[in-house]
Amino acid sequence: MLNRANQRYEKIVDWKDDHHEERELCEGSLYEFIKRAFPVLEGRHTFKEGWHIEAISEHLEACYNGEVRSLVINIPPGFMKTYICSIMFPAWCWTKDPSLKFFCLSYGQFLALKDSSDCRRLIQSDWFQKLWGNRFSMRGDSNSKTMFANDKGGYRIASSIGGPTTGLRGHFVICDDPNNVMDMNSDVTRETTNSWWDAAVTTRMNDFSRYCRIVIQQRLHQRDLTGHLLGQKDSSLVHLRLPMEYEKGSRCVTIPLKSTEGKKWKDPRTKEGELLWPSYLTREIVDGLKSKLNSEYTISGQFQQRPSPSEGGIIKKGWFNWWCQDELPACEFILQSWDTAFTRPSTKRQAANVSYSACTTWGVFYNEFNVPNIILLSLFRGRIEYPELRDMAQRLARNYYDNDIDNPMSTSYKLAPNTILVEAKASGLALIADLHRAGAMVTRFDPNKYGDKLTRARLATPLIESGRVWMPAKAPHFTKLEPFADLFVESAISFPNMESNDLIDTMSQAFIRINSGGWVQHPLDPEPIQMNHWRDHDKPLYDGR
Repeated sequence: MLNRANQRYEKIVDWKDDHHEERELCEGSLYEFIKRAFPVLEGRHTFKEGWHIEAISEHLEACYNGEVRSLVINIPPGFMKTYICSIMFPAWCWTKDPSLKFFCLSYGQFLALKDSSDCRRLIQSDWFQKLWGNRFSMRGDSNSKTMFANDKGGYRIASSIGGPTTGLRGHFVICDDPNNVMDMNSDVTRETTNSWWDAAVTTRMNDFSRYCRIVIQQRLHQRDLTGHLLGQKDSSLVHLRLPMEYEKGSRCVTIPLKSTEGKKWKDPRTKEGELLWPSYLTREIVDGLKSKLNSEYTISGQFQQRPSPSEGGIIKKGWFNWWCQDELPACEFILQSWDTAFTRPSTKRQAANVSYSACTTWGVFYNEFNVPNIILLSLFRGRIEYPELRDMAQRLARNYYDNDIDNPMSTSYKLAPNTILVEAKASGLALIADLHRAGAMVTRFDPNKYGDKLTRARLATPLIESGRVWMPAKAPHFTKLEPFADLFVESAISFPNMESNDLIDTMSQAFIRINSGGWVQHPLDPEPIQMNHWRDHDKPLYDGR
């Protein structure tokens, strides 16, 4: 018996000596582990080097070391994100600490089980067992696709979004592709996923002194899970955004890593449009994929990790003119447009998922060629209850610059719009009545006459495209827009893939009203019948009912 034990000990010593260098290299670097594990799962397929694989690996190492508690990775499909995060990372962690527990999720059960099966297959491979077979053994009573465990207390559980979570916990919660591409147009599905994450997943930590939540996905919508998490303004969240083509204006910067010598990691690319993985996805391949997608929104989201094109989709950023003078133009007519919500919710969690009330004020002016144009004069946006909404609307009806809800301006200073346009639904119906009683010139706007939000926006865009719409730039250098104008333009180019489309609703109904009244026309439109005076034409439509 003693001789057999000694023989076994000698075998282990020889085994350690034979593979010590490779084992040490793999344990010290997830990237090196991936390179050597790749042929175990992929056979004859050749591993292609990529700096993005190193970047993801180092960020995951920071998660293992407790330096990152919340990590979001956005990267195009086909860049080994699942391979690295859901398959390789748990296996690598067990080479160092087999007691760790992993709770791994995906939008579909089939994908979750496939990743689990691949991870288990890697751990049970001859290569892995040769290097770390003496560290732990797989438990026979917990060795399925849904869950497999080892004899040191560690396990890996696979589940789907919305699946049962009671009793399931982990040191690491890894959520790979939480949103299904086919369901991204469903508000209900998106918000169900976000609510489920908040209510069920955030409490699934096995040890709150050592835990990490990791979300990996391609961007599909501004309110996908990534957008939801970024909107929570969690200071501990690290966001690794890796677009297909480099964009200088939105270079990704994260945290110091072991390879950055104390400096924050930065996207290493320097040239605009430089590809993410040119040795694998060449320019010819990328251009071919983009032509097949044939959608700016899809390219912007899934390729660039921006769920709205940088120059805009339906509305382009370059269509807006900048007003670069100290004084705003003298406006012949001023129209204020409201889009109202029902009420403000009582909790922060509820507040993140409801609409704003919004108001924009537009001025019609003549340029030096006596051609009518439109300029944005002011903007208000907020989640407020009806009493505050009514107060804000009455203030803006007296002075359209009085848009700071907490700091009202003097009532003696008046700059009233000529007419106020209010969408005739939700709390807008009550607001129309209250403004009418306060003596304001109120016009009802029935959105049903002009189709849905998208259709109404398309009716309004010709005026912007024709160069008739202006945004005030910030004095004295005029290199940036005024903050309220910048907010509006960003909302416009994101439409309709954004958290809230309220500002664009106010613009659409204002421009439809302005255009239908013949005040500002597209250059190719026929000349309207001349009116005696605009204000005579703009009689309030409120009928007292």
